[in-house]
Amino acid sequence: MSTTEFTSNYGPWAVVAGASEGIGESFSRQIAAAGINLVLVARRPDPLTALATSLESEFQIQTRPIALDLTDDDMCDRLAEATADIEVGLVVYNAGATHGAVRFHDEPVEKSLGLVRLNCTGPVQLTHHFGGLMRERGRGGIILLSSVSSVSGSARTATYSATKAFDVNLAEGLWAELKPLGVDVLALVAGATHTPAMERSGALIGSAEFPGMDPNDVAREGLANLANGPTWVAGDQNRATYDMLRALPKKDAVGFMSAGARTIYGLPDEP
Repeated sequence: MSTTEFTSNYGPWAVVAGASEGIGESFSRQIAAAGINLVLVARRPDPLTALATSLESEFQIQTRPIALDLTDDDMCDRLAEATADIEVGLVVYNAGATHGAVRFHDEPVEKSLGLVRLNCTGPVQLTHHFGGLMRERGRGGIILLSSVSSVSGSARTATYSATKAFDVNLAEGLWAELKPLGVDVLALVAGATHTPAMERSGALIGSAEFPGMDPNDVAREGLANLANGPTWVAGDQNRATYDMLRALPKKDAVGFMSAGARTIYGLPDEP
């Protein structure tokens, strides 16, 4: 798809949720390079404002940085109000990195419920609002970020893997409903990616043993395959792993993913 076609299909504005760093920043820069204006959403105002200033200067686009916690009850209402006067043709819901590898019962239930609000409630709200407007116009695009961990349950990331499976199923269902009406929907499945959020979570991503994907490559593959939904796994090795896991008996896949979570976080083997 040419830049002109991309802008025509998914412009003139895009919303990137979780925009301030990592894969979200990569999405923002690549969308801006296509000439599409950006609504940048993240919790921390300072890096968000810095990114907006950089994008406006480099790509001569308009931006609206909106400091917003995607788990707040009024999140969607506030974002809908802030975008009521513009036409949003693309939504990228990138928020929702894992918060570490901890046993389900070793942390407060609110931690798990926060992931549900971030990875499930947030995407439902934003795809319902913006996707409905796209359906009326007969064009647009939605990308929901998921993870290879969505392929099965996993010890120590039980809620995270469950919410990422939710994102895949939501995107696939919306693809089936909206694709015939001119709206592209993609579940973008990412593997281990070298981002600040992963580093903060304690993962060993970025080491020689676990270099992880470059966030620019993840975003590039997502945008390139937006029209090729419903699901795309970023990275050749990740696609091979994803297909292998889906072919395994479920208990073997769960064991493989549980061992992988321990390894990436440098945790000892289970007794």
